[in-house]
Amino acid sequence: MDGLTLAASVVELQCLVGGKIEKIQQPEKYELLFSVHTNSGSKRLLVSSSSENCRIQLTSDKRLSPAEAPNFLMLLRKHLTGARIVSIEQPNLDRIVLIRFEAFTELHASTSFTLACEIMGRYSNIILVDESGSIVDSIRRVSAGMSTVRLILPKIRYEFPPLQDKRCILDLSADDVRCIFESSFARPEKALAGSVFGLAPNVASILIQTLENGLEASFVHVDAASLADAVMAFYDDLMHSRTEPSIVRVGEKSLLLPFTPSGSAAESFPSVSEAADEFYRMRAQQESVHRRTASLDKVLSNAIQRIERKAEKFALSIGDEAEIERLRLCGELLTAHMYSIKSGSREAAVQNYYLDPPETVVIPLDETLSVSDNAQQYYKKYRKAKSAREIATVKHEEAANELAYLRGINEDLASCLTDADFEEIRQELEAGGYVRSSQKKRIKLPASKPHHFVSSDGIDIYVGKNNIQNDRLTFRESSSDDIWLHTKDIHGSHVIIRAFGAAVPDSTLLEAAILAALHSQAKAAPSVPVDYTKRKYVKKPNGAKPGMVIYTNQKTLIVNPDPLLADKLRK
Repeated sequence: MDGLTLAASVVELQCLVGGKIEKIQQPEKYELLFSVHTNSGSKRLLVSSSSENCRIQLTSDKRLSPAEAPNFLMLLRKHLTGARIVSIEQPNLDRIVLIRFEAFTELHASTSFTLACEIMGRYSNIILVDESGSIVDSIRRVSAGMSTVRLILPKIRYEFPPLQDKRCILDLSADDVRCIFESSFARPEKALAGSVFGLAPNVASILIQTLENGLEASFVHVDAASLADAVMAFYDDLMHSRTEPSIVRVGEKSLLLPFTPSGSAAESFPSVSEAADEFYRMRAQQESVHRRTASLDKVLSNAIQRIERKAEKFALSIGDEAEIERLRLCGELLTAHMYSIKSGSREAAVQNYYLDPPETVVIPLDETLSVSDNAQQYYKKYRKAKSAREIATVKHEEAANELAYLRGINEDLASCLTDADFEEIRQELEAGGYVRSSQKKRIKLPASKPHHFVSSDGIDIYVGKNNIQNDRLTFRESSSDDIWLHTKDIHGSHVIIRAFGAAVPDSTLLEAAILAALHSQAKAAPSVPVDYTKRKYVKKPNGAKPGMVIYTNQKTLIVNPDPLLADKLRK
């Protein structure tokens, strides 16, 4: 969570001020969950110092604590259970949040504590500080052997991390921001991110682009002054919860933002807490699937390397067709000139009557054999070389097909979103003999669901995620008059347009073709051919591998894969 999103979250956390701590949990090693009783009911405050998922937010998720409470959790329960939250502050809008508590000692004397939540990536920490400013303990202790800059140990005075040469934007005026823009040769986003606390360069870039688009849409000339006014207005909206948080896709990654950017594929939410819950829930699911797919990824990589070596070996074994035909020609020419060649000769100079005009060809001979036996030897070598070439050609084609199949599964594996997606790929690899069947009893998962999109004409479009799902979508979950699409001669997903026998608008057909291209190995290509036909013309040959079909009566569209379209149409 960057400083800007953290600021929006801290604004939402103000509802906890005055609340009483009822319960403290530590669901993960670097994560705390506080149950807070407020005038508006019980709320949950999540504080995470995980290097990958560091954040502080309200959450609706329930978490389970480990059976044995860690030492830091026991310490917090001792000092903060029953304490009241006095304030929640974010100094300079940087990535540090201070939660101040009013508590009571065992002798019922009033005391105070501060929980310093440092949301700083791999340097994140949660530190309990007493009223004298000394560290009581932290979720991560930092000793002299770990850092020479800043120690975080009990009884040491707590100090902020070294400050950067930046300013808090809330202390600036619009003129100050205008001067930042005018005094820098860099783009406005770089100038702003380098001058104020809590604004990451990538977030600054999206923010400035959104503000510029807003000014242009309002027919306001974009210059340093107008942009500075827009920045200050944005921060005023942010500090009063008037912005709309969102999850935005940037390339292959997603980003949590406290506003909804323009010109990007974004999903908006009513609050930062709801957006954060969804964002980190998706990330946790992806991390879980990634951990599970790591073993299969290794199996697939090894299998692909093995088949590549096999294909290369067969390619070398195919032999030169011209050389093979030369053996046959030598046999025929020796047979035709048999009576003009002396026995015991080391070579024979004969006329190649297949050429016009004929040319003299010198054929090496085995002087211990007769001319007839030399001819038969050439015929034998020809038949052997031809047979080897035919076998090697077939084997090379089989290896190439298997290689394409495995590469397709590898791409499906990288696109897994759920445990059900992963399990179907494992089943397919087990059936193919690539993975040994596990003897452990597995939890039966429901069948995975295909991607669901709705076209701009309101028509449902479904896209398979893996080979097993492709077969199920095409042959069990669609009707004969539905439209079926697939990239031409390129591994990809089966796509179904639910037509129900009605004519499909060209716009829907084009959108479905783009989705087919996006869910194929050619998703990065500038133009992709996509075949489409009615589902009744799609057949599965006997014994074919999962996902492999043949089809007829197709037409072809050439489309440009637009990644923004998928987010726009996603159900």
